[in-house]
Amino acid sequence: MRGRSWPVFEVSAKRTESPVPKIEPAKAAPKPNDLDSEELSRLHGALLDYYARELDRQNENRLEQAVDEDFYDSIQWRAEDAKVLKERGQAPIVYNVIASTVDWVLGTEKRGRSDFKVLPRRKEDGKPAEKKTALLKYLSDVNRTPFHRSRSFEDSVKVGIGWLEDGIQDADDEEPISSRYESWRNMLWDTAATELDLSDARYLFRSKWVDLDISEALFPKRYEVLRRSLSDSDSTYFIGQYGDEAMDSAEYANETSGGLRPASYAQNHRQRVRIIEGWVRRPVMASRLKGGQFSGDLFDPSSPGHVEQVNSGQAQLVEKVTMLMHVALFTSAGLLWFSPTPYRHNRFPFTPIWAYRRGRDGMPYGMIRRLRDIQEDINKRASKALAILSSNKVIMDEGAVDDLDEFEEEVAKPNAIIVKKADKELKIDVDRDLSQWHLELMSRSIQMIQQQSGVTDELLGRTTNAQSGIAVQRRQEQGSLTTTKLFDNLRLASQVQGEKQLSLVEQFMSEEKQFRITNMRGGPEFVTVNDGLPENDIVRTKADYVISDADWRATMRQAAADQLMEMLTKLPPEVAMTMLDLVVENMDLPNRDEIVKRIRSITGQRDPDADEPTQEEMVQAEQAQKAQAVQEQALQLQLRGQAAQIAKTEADTAKIGAQIADLQSKLAGTNVATQRAAIDTAQTAAVAPMLAPVADQILNEAGFVSAPEQQQRALEQSAMQEAMARQQVAQQEQQAAQQPQEPPAQMAPQPQPGA
Repeated sequence: MRGRSWPVFEVSAKRTESPVPKIEPAKAAPKPNDLDSEELSRLHGALLDYYARELDRQNENRLEQAVDEDFYDSIQWRAEDAKVLKERGQAPIVYNVIASTVDWVLGTEKRGRSDFKVLPRRKEDGKPAEKKTALLKYLSDVNRTPFHRSRSFEDSVKVGIGWLEDGIQDADDEEPISSRYESWRNMLWDTAATELDLSDARYLFRSKWVDLDISEALFPKRYEVLRRSLSDSDSTYFIGQYGDEAMDSAEYANETSGGLRPASYAQNHRQRVRIIEGWVRRPVMASRLKGGQFSGDLFDPSSPGHVEQVNSGQAQLVEKVTMLMHVALFTSAGLLWFSPTPYRHNRFPFTPIWAYRRGRDGMPYGMIRRLRDIQEDINKRASKALAILSSNKVIMDEGAVDDLDEFEEEVAKPNAIIVKKADKELKIDVDRDLSQWHLELMSRSIQMIQQQSGVTDELLGRTTNAQSGIAVQRRQEQGSLTTTKLFDNLRLASQVQGEKQLSLVEQFMSEEKQFRITNMRGGPEFVTVNDGLPENDIVRTKADYVISDADWRATMRQAAADQLMEMLTKLPPEVAMTMLDLVVENMDLPNRDEIVKRIRSITGQRDPDADEPTQEEMVQAEQAQKAQAVQEQALQLQLRGQAAQIAKTEADTAKIGAQIADLQSKLAGTNVATQRAAIDTAQTAAVAPMLAPVADQILNEAGFVSAPEQQQRALEQSAMQEAMARQQVAQQEQQAAQQPQEPPAQMAPQPQPGA
């Protein structure tokens, strides 16, 4: 059931006109099969009843969903209405305004596909979580998951619900885990469920039409059941009670000849049988883990992580009643397969993407349902206006013309010449002015579609009556808020689908594997898992799947980034530099992560979300430590050199002082001799007073200094030497302070032992 998509099928009364094919004689009766036991026969009857009841409950809404999809495909006139218009000579025109509205929403989803990551539940499981993220991205690439999700979202927008399937497949040339789209026409679910992820649903069904020979190859032991299914009322050739028009329309179109082929062609129809895949929850006793990182999971004896947790005593097994998922493949005649779910997550392998749900019964509907009446009015107004403008309405008195047939033929000509009788009234193109009123109402209906859907001219980039850029932006935000519910439901579905994919990876990707992923610059990177290293082991750890919030709020994030950039221009440069990485992180730029990484490598800042330093950060921290040690050593050497220079200066100063003292002592002896000569001179001056001034002048010129003068000069010289020494020390300290010193690099936190 997980191979290529099987075509679907339609119910129509015309099938009764097809001849019944000749049924081959049955083979020898096989041995009794467990699937035919009394218990499983009752289960088959219950499943078939569940399926038929849901088919009846959802039939009316499914017909409306098919009409919604037809409206997008420009099939907007009822057959009987179109027939009346054609008989009247009026064209059933279609102005498909809905299609452009829906296309904008679909294009927005394709342009804004989100990213995801896997987060560990324990600190020591960070590396395995990174490997799981890389593996899920690889599976997304090979399975083309984003394209399948977009296709399912398209169903959701049009008809109200889309479906995604995630499971395992047995294919030698493909990955064991698959993700694919499933048509809404094939799906039925428990309508009593109210949760959007169907976690409270009891059952879910998928119906497929399969060639008889293929089904016999898949289930050789159920040959008789398949043959009975082919010959009963639920076959290609009869109106079946286990299908409806929405489910079987494509199959009927493929099987009918349309009257273009001879009758013998109908005798060679493909023999096909409806196979129903049912997933049902049944209350059974099951073992669950209590405690440890896998607490609450169903115990899987093939899981190394589960077994280790139990053997180590970190978790224990608890037997309790559990709504365990089971899978059954069956036809209207009997079971083909029945077993417990192969998936550890114990969920449905199908994930719904909802649009809107009807309040009274929970039935889904999409954007088109709200706009259908307005769209029909647009078509009718356009058709009526064209009919008025393309035809001639005549009011005239009886007998105004001689031949009415000739008049009718002439008045239809663009260059008609009409001859009427005198005194007879004849008016042509009466009520032609009505066309403009139909066109006016048609224009208002188009505006109403924009108001109802939220996809306005501003969102579509068309000319509007908004005068300023701010006004246009406000209207764009208003329109985006109108469609937010659709994208919020898509985000929920993506989250649920990702959780299932992560569980499948942890369960089934247990072998060593090397795979390639592309980095942000488009280059290849090779990742290895399950090679024996603890950091590459993805099956012994539990992690959580998280959708990136930033990708779902691109418009708001960009507006915030613009405000931050404006704020940075008003801050001091050193403050702006510390915030630059956060601003760039909020921008929609190519290679954004690499730009932020390089900015932080320059500023020395770390990723605020990083739990542990990366290898590059540890290397950078080590290099910063070495550079700081070298810088401190150079500073010490510089200070030592300056101290030695100061000591040398002091020694030179002391030496000069000693030389000055020696000169002073020699000068003292000279002064004594001079004093003696002065005394003699004084005596002479006493005898001759008029000679004293002459003697003083002679002593001064000879260099004689008196004792008071010597003391005064010594004090002045000592003060001058001390001032010079202080000035030199101050200059050296100032030079040392002006040396450029880089601040020590921010050290990355080192992991503590036993953390």
